[in-house]
Amino acid sequence: MTDPKFPRWIKAFDYLFLMRPTLMYPIWIFFLAGFWSGRRWPMIESISRVDTVFIGVGLTLVMAAIYILNQIRDEATDRINRKLFLICDGHVSISKAYAEAFLFGPAGVILGFLADIRAGFLLTSLLFFGGYIYSYPPMRMKDRPIGGILINGLGGMVNFTLGWISAGGAGWIPLRSLVYFCGVAAVMLNTTMPDIKGDQKTGKITFAVKYGVRLTVVWALIIEIITVALACYFQEWIIFYPGFVMIPFFIYALSKKHVSDVIRATKYSVFSMAIAICVVFPLFLIPVFVIFFGSKWYYKKRFGFDYPNFKS
Repeated sequence: MTDPKFPRWIKAFDYLFLMRPTLMYPIWIFFLAGFWSGRRWPMIESISRVDTVFIGVGLTLVMAAIYILNQIRDEATDRINRKLFLICDGHVSISKAYAEAFLFGPAGVILGFLADIRAGFLLTSLLFFGGYIYSYPPMRMKDRPIGGILINGLGGMVNFTLGWISAGGAGWIPLRSLVYFCGVAAVMLNTTMPDIKGDQKTGKITFAVKYGVRLTVVWALIIEIITVALACYFQEWIIFYPGFVMIPFFIYALSKKHVSDVIRATKYSVFSMAIAICVVFPLFLIPVFVIFFGSKWYYKKRFGFDYPNFKS
């Protein structure tokens, strides 16, 4: 799927959008939430501003590598579901995609170790579990009902913890990061529903494939309520208020049991947390707008369709 009228020079941006910049929103949001939380509590460990930048950039590079590796493994499914055209439609070769992933992943890990040994080990774990265990055999956790949710939830905890460390927070993984495990798990359940048909055809047994739309939405709602309760207990207000506001959308999705309503709840969840982060870190508005409108321009010029958007 390519717009035949697109200017050829735009193809150079394929390698940038292979990193899936729109999916960096939740990564940065959780990182900044951890940073905000780490600044509110006694800083036993000291860390410099340069180290903070190293950890943030390292996380971005590692997640870019993970997203690329995931797209390589999902080539067949993406072709059926008609999304993420870059690899499945041959715009970027698999060999070049692997090269980009193998460049970004280790570079991100090195930046983490240069900043803080905890950050280095956490980024290494994130790359191993998110890039290999999640997508590749024999484990292929993303194709399993509970495995995909577990890995994504742990990823949310690690993203938060890296922000916590960047702000000088003590320890390895703070207990309060459980809030973000649950937050990611709730959204992750919803994201498995739009791809049910494609996943079934390629033999993936996601939660939605195995248990159906209704039970998936039920569990998403339950975990969303648990997220809000834990956020209140740990005083993680950045996720508490958006989570509380989103509960009616989850309930509505449950009452209708339409995938479109589930998609809407998922998109609004990310958007509401972005608003909360921008209240605390107003400069976050800059990457939000740059990526949103830059992506709309790229996908319109390159493939002729409107993305990202808030449509369901």
